[in-house]
Amino acid sequence: MGHLQEKELEILGQICKKNNLSIKSVYNLLKTAEKFSYENVSAGARKKEYLDLIDFYLKGGK
Repeated sequence: MGHLQEKELEILGQICKKNNLSIKSVYNLLKTAEKFSYENVSAGARKKEYLDLIDFYLKGGK
């Protein structure tokens, strides 16, 4: 694992701990968001997709 990736995970861990969030859920959320291409999507549509992802992972992916 590279130094940058280790630092990212450390920061993610701190943020999750501070906000009482599951590191695994937040990590999966970020990875899922990276998979989406927003080149041809409006800002409003992008915001809705992020909110949908957050709702999905807060409900335990069900």
